[in-house]
Amino acid sequence: MSPAGEVALTARDLRFASVPYLNAKPLLGGLADEVGAVRLEVPAVLTRLLAAGDVDVALAPIVASFEVPGVTVVDAGAIATKGKVGSVLLFSKTPPAEARVVALDQSSRTSAALTRVLFRFRWKASPRFVTRPPDADLTRLEEDAALLIGDPALVARWAGPPPIDLGHEWCEWTGLPFVFAAWLARTPEIAAVARDPLRRAAARGQAGLAAIAAAGASELGLSDAVADDYLRRHLSFDFGAPERAAIARFRDLWSQLD
Repeated sequence: MSPAGEVALTARDLRFASVPYLNAKPLLGGLADEVGAVRLEVPAVLTRLLAAGDVDVALAPIVASFEVPGVTVVDAGAIATKGKVGSVLLFSKTPPAEARVVALDQSSRTSAALTRVLFRFRWKASPRFVTRPPDADLTRLEEDAALLIGDPALVARWAGPPPIDLGHEWCEWTGLPFVFAAWLARTPEIAAVARDPLRRAAARGQAGLAAIAAAGASELGLSDAVADDYLRRHLSFDFGAPERAAIARFRDLWSQLD
């Protein structure tokens, strides 16, 4: 019982949600068995759900922690990269500095913001940004460039120059990892309740990477080797001092965007 005589909040009282992509699975190991159903939505929807109070904890775009008042980052893992991420890609017909119109994946939040940051501060360019659905078929792309994230980026159809990996661009430019998503809670009190179950889920998920990769490969039409390489070599699920420094740097640059 709490000091006020109320029943203490437990993890099963909370509403959990996550991005639906393969890159989230290593942080979700057995979580639903422990806390109940986990709602799956694209990043842009998760941000709206957190802002509206319709979910309590979400593996959501890190930009949501900049935009939604009161949101707390839970110290329980993240979807990050320390180099090439492989699933956040800019497909561009021209060098970035020459692009005039760039289509942003409408399901994205953090990656869309990262794209804008890189164009402005790394490539010194000011294209016009539009949005498009997360359609993996880019063979008839009308814009000069398009951002795709998550599973659609892994299976994209594209006949142009090699796509630009935005994780690599950020890491090479700043010397920091990049955090695409983390567990976010509506309040610090909720974060405290959710932390341990989320840490246990991350431990289970990362212990079962081979099985997660095989299942993801089957679902997406990838080879087991490609899916396994993606999860083990391109992604990091750590959340420590380097990741916190990266978030702070990104937030500073994000705050300077028009």
